[in-house]
Amino acid sequence: MTSTKEYLSGSVQTSQTSFMSSALAVFQKTTQETQDLPTMSLNKATKVYVRLMFLRIGEIDTLNEKYQAQASIESRWPIELDKLLSNLSTDEQKRLIDGKSVSLVKYAETHWHPQLYIENALGDLKEQIRYSAKKSKIDSQVYICEHRDIKGLFWEKLELHHFPSDVQDLSISIASLLYDDKVLLTTDPYHSSGVNREAFVDQQEWSLYEYVDTKQRYIKEFLFRGGNGEEEEEEEE
Repeated sequence: MTSTKEYLSGSVQTSQTSFMSSALAVFQKTTQETQDLPTMSLNKATKVYVRLMFLRIGEIDTLNEKYQAQASIESRWPIELDKLLSNLSTDEQKRLIDGKSVSLVKYAETHWHPQLYIENALGDLKEQIRYSAKKSKIDSQVYICEHRDIKGLFWEKLELHHFPSDVQDLSISIASLLYDDKVLLTTDPYHSSGVNREAFVDQQEWSLYEYVDTKQRYIKEFLFRGGNGEEEEEEEE
């Protein structure tokens, strides 16, 4: 049985006497059955809108293909107001209806969330995650927002073929443990991703482009049967 993972990538670019760029990559799992019925999957899946802000880009290790970074990720998805009101105080309900942000303590412990994680992190990643709710001024829909602050090392395939005039992407890959019949990760259409060019450590070697791009892609997974399967039956014969 095969399944695939979906990626949404976004890029910011830099230049060195070689050039460097930074990217957002988002992927999620999707089953083979979902690929056969893409329209049904999209209709059932919860859309999660993702935004990435590079707050600081540290040392870029070209030899070991890794770099240091600090970033903030905002992922938001719609929720029915009635499902949320019972968990809020009267004052919080009024603030939410008036379009103000409301903090949600320990939200993920008892409520649905997209189960995101950073796919290309190396070693122990420092993370702080919190949740809030807010009514959108654009469509009057209430959204849950996951605020994820991360800091650590990230792996990146560095393709430096034209030194010292290379252009290179740096990516952060955000993944969901859920298949895409449950979750659809996509770029936030109203809140742009970005990069802080002022907090760039390797400025003497690299120049950072103020540019962010995104893309989606799928990769296949292969699921194998374990335990007492067909192989054991053949051995017994």
